[in-house]
Amino acid sequence: MSTGCATRQPLLWQGDFETGDLSQWSYLLNPQGLSVQENCVYEGHYAGRAMITGEPDMLWHGNEKLNRTEFSHKPSAGRIGEGQETFFGWSFYLQQPLSEHKHEIGYWESDKSYQQMLRFNIIGQDFSFQESAMNSPFWTKPGFASPGVWHDVVLHIGWSTDPDKGFTQVWLDGENMGKQFFKTLYAADESMFTQIGILRARNDQVETIFIDNVREGQDLEQVLLSMDSNLTCE
Repeated sequence: MSTGCATRQPLLWQGDFETGDLSQWSYLLNPQGLSVQENCVYEGHYAGRAMITGEPDMLWHGNEKLNRTEFSHKPSAGRIGEGQETFFGWSFYLQQPLSEHKHEIGYWESDKSYQQMLRFNIIGQDFSFQESAMNSPFWTKPGFASPGVWHDVVLHIGWSTDPDKGFTQVWLDGENMGKQFFKTLYAADESMFTQIGILRARNDQVETIFIDNVREGQDLEQVLLSMDSNLTCE
C-alpha cells in the first residue's frame, strides 16, 4: 500500500477517512453514492469514494437535470468571516477519465443563502478553477485530471465581500497557479462550507472519484505538502 506525506503539526480538521467511516464530515449529499474503501488510498488505510449514476436516487431534490453525491465540510464557528483566511487541501484519484461533460468536484458555498462562490471543474482530463458567478474559468490546466495517479489541490482563500480584497490562490501538485481577486464571501453575516465529490448534469454514465488527504490548516505550510508524483493505486 502506498503512503503519502503526513502533516507535521496538528490540523484544524481532517477528512482522511481514517476513522473507517464518514463521521468526520458535516453532511453527506446523496450518501448512497458515498463510501469508505481501502483498495485505493493516498495515505493511511482508508479513502473515500464518490460514485454517481443516472438513477433517480442520484437526483437532487427531484431535479431531473442534476446528479450529485458529495462530502460536505463546514469549518467551525468563527473561522470564516470578513478579512479571515482559510487554508484547505485535498487529494483525488480517478481510475478512468471523467466524461467530456462538466463535473463540479469541489466548491465553496454560503451557509444561509446557499450561493456558490468558487469552484473546481473537470471536463474530460482538463481541470479548471473559477469564480462561480462568471461564465469562464480563471484558468484551465489541461491533463491535470489524468487517471491512474493521485493529484493534490491546495486552496488559500481570503474571505471578503469586497472584490478588491477577497482572493484565492491555488496549487496543483505543488504548482502555484497564481492569485485571483474577487468577492469570495457572499454576505458579512454568513459563513461558508465546502463540498467535494461529483455534481454534474444528469446522464446514465457511472463515474467514480476517490477522495483522501482532506485537510484544513492554520497556515499554508500545514496544507501545502510535498507529494509523490508517482503515487498510484494497484
